[in-house]
Amino acid sequence: MLYFKHSELVDEYHVSLKTVHNWIDATKQGKLDLKLHDLNGRTYIVNSPDNVITIASLVEQGKKYRNVRYRKVVTPKPEFYELYSRKQILDIISNLSIHREMPRQYNYFGEGAQRWDSYIRRMLGQGSPNLLRSTIRLLDANLGAIDTLLEGKKYVNVIDVGPGNGMPVRKLLAHLLEQGTLHRYIAVDISESILEITRRNIQEWFGDKVVFEGHIRDIGYERFGDLLVDDMLSAKADETINLGLLLGATPINFRNPADVLKVVNESLGPDDLLIYTDIPDSEAQRKHFNITTGPDGTKALSPVHSYVLELMNIDESLYDVEVGFNEQIKARYIRIRLKTALTITFKFENGERSVDLEKGEAILMLRVWHMSPLKIISEFDNTGYALLQVATTLDHEYLLGIFGIETEPLFEL
Repeated sequence: MLYFKHSELVDEYHVSLKTVHNWIDATKQGKLDLKLHDLNGRTYIVNSPDNVITIASLVEQGKKYRNVRYRKVVTPKPEFYELYSRKQILDIISNLSIHREMPRQYNYFGEGAQRWDSYIRRMLGQGSPNLLRSTIRLLDANLGAIDTLLEGKKYVNVIDVGPGNGMPVRKLLAHLLEQGTLHRYIAVDISESILEITRRNIQEWFGDKVVFEGHIRDIGYERFGDLLVDDMLSAKADETINLGLLLGATPINFRNPADVLKVVNESLGPDDLLIYTDIPDSEAQRKHFNITTGPDGTKALSPVHSYVLELMNIDESLYDVEVGFNEQIKARYIRIRLKTALTITFKFENGERSVDLEKGEAILMLRVWHMSPLKIISEFDNTGYALLQVATTLDHEYLLGIFGIETEPLFEL
């Protein structure tokens, strides 16, 4: 018999676990007409059309009659409206309303970018392996292979997608300068603040030897091929190659990683290359979470993940932090679960929009898809890439792949 796990009802209908238990108790007392299923001493709600209709009605009744005294109302700080465009604010509202999710990329604006820069610098100073240090090591170890793939090209454009603060690419740029082949360095990111940090670092490291080009794009859907048009239509086009970089496993934080891979693929040309680094699935990685833990064992969001919540005046006293690994979908997550009903009111010149969240609802703050090396390569194969080179660290915890653009037609004519 099909039945709902309690956690499935909590996530699907945005109610608390206590509410689910109350429904079951009320049914046993004859106050509700739900079909139940007993299994191994526990009682579950049957997954049937009649039950689904009844549950939807109960949820709506709960919203209608909830006492407003128990609802906290917050409005974002003025800085929130200064940092984000109206389009980006609408995206935040839509993700909270529809998916109960805070898009991670909005944590890298303003002070959030400074927090990320500080975090990356701490990673560089750590003695133990991490994604930053391993990315740099893998790039160093594969410079020979990169040179071979760039052979015959006089001009190399480096397109750094999601540059962070530029640290992962520093040695690669120095190598291309030494080879005399670096033509342009183009950084692409949704955050102007991140681009400014990268610009300052590039200038500090290379002076006027590297001209920094920063462009704002949302790589979930915005291509950057327009930035390469002049080179690709010039007399030197045959001697020029675009080297795309996706360092730091950026796509695995998106709801659909393939969206990012497709955008990059459709922005590059048939002779271009893409270098990608990722963290393959492992038991060690499943247990890794960037959070802080108090002496009493309570969990708190790291400064990197809490920035947008702070801008929206959602205090940490209003939620608990939960972390875990979802075995069914193979994804690690960090989420907050509300301790009180919450309304976020966004105010604009011509009106306002509100997002109503209930006590016990969870908001996803971070999703990290876990894939085996073969699955990672398969994702690239399915989005129009051809594998040219793959390497891992000795412990197999970190992976680097070099891909070309697949030029075969999708359909036989």
